[in-house]
Amino acid sequence: MMREWREDVRLASMREDVSNTAAFPTANCASCGKSVLTYVSLDERGGEVRCCVHCDGVIADPLRWLNASELEAEGYEIGYRPREEKSGGCGSGGCGTCATRK
Repeated sequence: MMREWREDVRLASMREDVSNTAAFPTANCASCGKSVLTYVSLDERGGEVRCCVHCDGVIADPLRWLNASELEAEGYEIGYRPREEKSGGCGSGGCGTCATRK
């Protein structure tokens, strides 16, 4: 339990470390119909292409580089998302269907 708490504290502090000077590559994705984060991939000839993180489609539109605040305004979340209480599973007590429940 103590190890999990320490990991939560360490991960939660990661959110504070994201500098607003960091830049994230975004562009409009025609397939998704919205502005999305992009990543670099290789095409069949080994050339670099930008792809959508949601649908993996190739991005043709120009990139926009956003800082962390701008990216969150686009609907993305930066950093660690805390676990919800009673989310299910053996260790949380939320499941209630296995033989380990007392």
